[in-house]
Amino acid sequence: MSTVPFQYVHHLVTVPVLVEGTEATLVLDSGIGLTLISSSLAAAVGCELTGATYSGRRMSGQQVTIPLGSVGSLTVGDHRDESPVVGVFDIAGLDGVDGFLALDYFRLAPLTVDYQARVIVLEDADSMAARAGAAIAVDVRVEQDAHSIAVFLPLDVLGRASLWVEVDMGSDSLILNAALADELGINLNDATTRRVDGRDETGHEYSRYFTQFQGVVNVTGASSIGQRDPEVMFQDIIYDGLVGDAFLRNFTVTYDLPNARMVFAQQEGLPTVARGMRFSKR
Repeated sequence: MSTVPFQYVHHLVTVPVLVEGTEATLVLDSGIGLTLISSSLAAAVGCELTGATYSGRRMSGQQVTIPLGSVGSLTVGDHRDESPVVGVFDIAGLDGVDGFLALDYFRLAPLTVDYQARVIVLEDADSMAARAGAAIAVDVRVEQDAHSIAVFLPLDVLGRASLWVEVDMGSDSLILNAALADELGINLNDATTRRVDGRDETGHEYSRYFTQFQGVVNVTGASSIGQRDPEVMFQDIIYDGLVGDAFLRNFTVTYDLPNARMVFAQQEGLPTVARGMRFSKR
């Protein structure tokens, strides 16, 4: 078992790592799919592109293709991965961040994010057994290929819909497909709903609708693992939804990918079903 402190940058969890022995800071992001390093870090550690590429889709459907490279090692805490394949990609607006650490790094090593203590824990067999025995385990859907992993969690929304939502630490508040608004009794044209039109970094135009639910969203079959009156963003996306930091940070969360489950533990001092948080700066 190894414990590593983390820091927040906005709503993003960042962790110290060693890439080929070089110190770097990566965003721990369960929704990024593939571990990415910046072109400047790639140059510093001698990461050579393999000539292969990886293509994935953003939540709004656009396909993004990223060149792949290999580094000699990537170390987090006492866990060292030899010759991992990484994507080389620059994301603007995150000063001091050298890339993104995805769940592909933890395919065989269960990971806990303890938001209250602000540490991540790389579990061993004994610590994982103890953690699972003292918390609530939930079966999840793990979608993976040679380089990427995504985790989908069953979520009950306002008692009206049971959805599969991607677990995305890189998002803040709950994001739902706009096509679900009517089923959930939400009028996106209501005066209390805030609409934002824009264009993302890929050039894709979007309309986003921000509102606040009156009620509870909770993990299916685990009513105590939930959030009351959360802020929600609706957008046309390819998933039912994404659940992010505003939900996850109310618990100690373990990603046990080898067993296709997540484990949630209540944090001391917080209510059983946490109150929703206001939107952070986007």
